[in-house]
Amino acid sequence: MTNTFSISEEALGRLSRAIQIKTVGNPEYAETDFAPFDEYVDFVKKAFPLFHKSCQLERVNTYGLLYKWKGKDATKEPILLIAHYDVVPAEEDGWIHPPFSGAIADGYVWGRGTLDIKNQMIAHMEAAQSLMSEGFIPESDIYFAYGHDEELSGEHGAAKIAALLLERGIRFAGVLDEGGIVVSGTMMGVRSPLALIGVGEKRSLNFRITVQGKGGHSSMPPRTTALGQVAEVVRRVEQNQMPANLLSPVVSMLQKMSKEMSPLVRFAAHNIWLFGGLLKKRLSSAPETNAMVRTTFAATTAKASDAANVLPTSATVGINVRLLPGDTVAAVEAHIKKLADEIPVEIHVPKYIDSPLSPEGGPFHERLVEITGRFFREAIISPFLVVGGTDARYYTNVSKNVYRFTPVYLTNEEKNVIHNRNERISVENYARMVAFYRELISSWMRN
Repeated sequence: MTNTFSISEEALGRLSRAIQIKTVGNPEYAETDFAPFDEYVDFVKKAFPLFHKSCQLERVNTYGLLYKWKGKDATKEPILLIAHYDVVPAEEDGWIHPPFSGAIADGYVWGRGTLDIKNQMIAHMEAAQSLMSEGFIPESDIYFAYGHDEELSGEHGAAKIAALLLERGIRFAGVLDEGGIVVSGTMMGVRSPLALIGVGEKRSLNFRITVQGKGGHSSMPPRTTALGQVAEVVRRVEQNQMPANLLSPVVSMLQKMSKEMSPLVRFAAHNIWLFGGLLKKRLSSAPETNAMVRTTFAATTAKASDAANVLPTSATVGINVRLLPGDTVAAVEAHIKKLADEIPVEIHVPKYIDSPLSPEGGPFHERLVEITGRFFREAIISPFLVVGGTDARYYTNVSKNVYRFTPVYLTNEEKNVIHNRNERISVENYARMVAFYRELISSWMRN
C-alpha cells in the first residue's frame, strides 16, 4: 500500500491495555468468569472519557454495550458500527510475546484480540473521540454496538442488542462489522491486493449424527459397531458434497479480479451463463474457494464408548456445517439421510437464522467503497462472501445494508495468526484503522 499512517503512543497504549484484559468466554454461558468483562467495561469508560460523555450508553443483558452518539438531524437514518470484545482462549506456549501481554514491539501490538477484534472496537472509540475533541457533531445519529460472546454464538450479546433495536423500530442506513480484510493477492493467480467487503456470510450450524448400538464386551464385537457405522456416514458426507452454486458476490468478485486472471478464466467470469460449470469446478479445487460456492461439512467432535473394551451403546459425531445462502437446513438433513442410506441415523438439527445478502450498491456501500479506494489505492475492491460467522447476521432485521470489512492489510502470514499463536497487528495497520473510521464517521452524509 502506498499510504502511510501514524498514531500516538497514548493511543497504542490504550489498545495494549485492552488486550491485557482476558475476556475469554465459556461455552457454558452461566459458568463464564465475568470479572474480566467488568474490568474491560470499566477500562473503556476511563480510557475514552469524552466518548462516554458524548454518547449515551445502554447495557444490554449486562455485558452487551450499545452507544448512541446523537447527530444534528434525528430524522435521518443512523448508521451502526459493531464489533465484539470477547476473544478465543490462548495457550501460553509458542508465543513470541505472551498472548495477553499487549506488548508493543517490533512494529506490532501483540496479543489475543489485536486482530479479532478488540482492535476494531478500540479503533472506533479512538476515531470518534478524536472527532469529539474537535467539536464535531455527525449529521445523523451514529450507534456503536459491542457484543461479548461472538466467539461462542452471539446469542447473549449481539442477538439481544439487535432484538432491542428491532423492538424500538430503529432502522439503519448501513451497518459495518468485521469479516473481510485487504489481503495479498493470492487467489486464482491474482497478484494485486484484494479489498474484500463482505456482503453476506455463511451460517455456522452444528449438526449431531447418532447411531444406536447394542453394547457389550469388545471381545465379541458385531460386524460393525455403532462407532463404525457413524464413521461410515462421515466418510460418505465428506466424499459427497452438496451442489455448488455461484452466488452474486462470488460472481462479482471473479469479474473484479478477472483482469489479472488467465484469458480463459477471464472470459468465463463474464459469461457465467455458458461457463458456470467450468468456474464451479475450478473454485471447487481448493478449500479456500470451495467454501465460497457450496455448503461445507467438517466432522469435528465424536463420542462413543468410555472404555476401550466396551462396545458403544450409541455413537455420536458432531459436524460443523457452513451453510451457503440459499441452501436450507432441511436440504442438509435430507442430504445426510440420503447418504446414510441403510444406516439408521438420528440427526439433531440446530436452530437456524437466515442471513440474507446485502446489495452491492446504495449510499452506505458506495461511501464504504470510495473510502476503501482512497485508503488502499493499489487494491482491487470486491464484494465477498464471508465463510465464517460474525455478529453481523443478527442485524439484518434492522438494515438491508449490512457489510463486513475491517480496514487492515494483512499478508498471508499475518492472516494466519488470527485465532492462532502470535496474533498481532502492525502499528501502521492500527493507525490506518483509526483514520479509516474517522473518515467514515465524519464524511457520512457530508455533501
